[in-house]
Amino acid sequence: MNRSYSKRSKKPFGAYVAYSMLSTKYRLSTFLSASKPFTETYQFNNETTNGLYVIIAKRVLLTEKDKDLLLEFVSNGNQLFIAAEYIDEQLLDKLEIEPQYYTVKSIFQQQADTVGPMRYTAVSVKRTDSIKPQQYNFFYFPFDAHFVRPEEKGAVVLGTNDEASPNYISLQHGNGRIYLHLNPEAFSNYFLLSKQNKAYAEEAFSYLPKERSIVYWDDYYRIGSAPNESFSMFDVFLKNEMLKWGLFLAMALLVLYIAFASKRRQRMIPLKTVNSNDSISFVETIGRLYLQKKDNVNIAHKMTTYFLEYIRTHYYLNTAQLSAEFMSSLSRKSGVAETEVKDFFRFIQQLQESYKVTDEELLEYNNRMQQFLK
Repeated sequence: MNRSYSKRSKKPFGAYVAYSMLSTKYRLSTFLSASKPFTETYQFNNETTNGLYVIIAKRVLLTEKDKDLLLEFVSNGNQLFIAAEYIDEQLLDKLEIEPQYYTVKSIFQQQADTVGPMRYTAVSVKRTDSIKPQQYNFFYFPFDAHFVRPEEKGAVVLGTNDEASPNYISLQHGNGRIYLHLNPEAFSNYFLLSKQNKAYAEEAFSYLPKERSIVYWDDYYRIGSAPNESFSMFDVFLKNEMLKWGLFLAMALLVLYIAFASKRRQRMIPLKTVNSNDSISFVETIGRLYLQKKDNVNIAHKMTTYFLEYIRTHYYLNTAQLSAEFMSSLSRKSGVAETEVKDFFRFIQQLQESYKVTDEELLEYNNRMQQFLK
């Protein structure tokens, strides 16, 4: 799924809600969208000492000049907030902060369930009082990314994932402060509109200064842009001497192949197979499965499995517990009245517990299911 984190996007992984909350928090400030590299933004605002620059993105890639100017911007008394799955390595090295990103698991390590590695995953923000931090969760891939012992580098832990590992930290740089978060999904529409999760963003943003003269919402780095410095695969080859000569050798061999071995050749004439009446075989198969066996109960079970999978992948709802909250959410997202949703699931439960399912009940099941398959 495309995680755009766009301020205009109301899709699950847009950032419309987070943008609205932040712009409301700083409604008395000058709130601007930065659609150019920071070198150009900073060029016209290099005297700002009470500003905030916000980046929520899948990954943040910076040029050397961008990195230096961002740190200078913070050092002058401004604030920088970055929430990204991957934060520029050179920036973190400069701050002496080490991240630990997602661990890739083999298929043997993953739990054998119908939704793969997805589960209820949670994040929380540390409180300044003695009250136990509230955990905010939603059904998604686990938030494994975290920082490794950031306290040893002078950072302050502001939040953790459900394994109590720090995923949200802040650290002083010059006269300003930098805030780093490794789970931008926690600022997506999908997360913030689940249950009471908007309170998580309120708590996370509460650590930012209450008043700022100017606030920049990044619309440049969130799409992976990086001017004057290429992050292409060829740069990796050209920066490494052995890889560079390996690339040149491969290109030379390709040229030789084109010059001497790519002569036009007669393609093999495929054997003409005897036409067979596949439609008869198809009809026989269908007849054997549905007319001869008449296993309507098995068909109803398969329809239920398909329907629940459709709800998970299209409406992003957890079907492990068909609670009243689930019925309400499905009604809201599908546009089907809540009373009809409840009545339909009672009908499904009746079919699941029945030892015999008629053709009429299968037809009714299919017709009622179509209301949700939009």
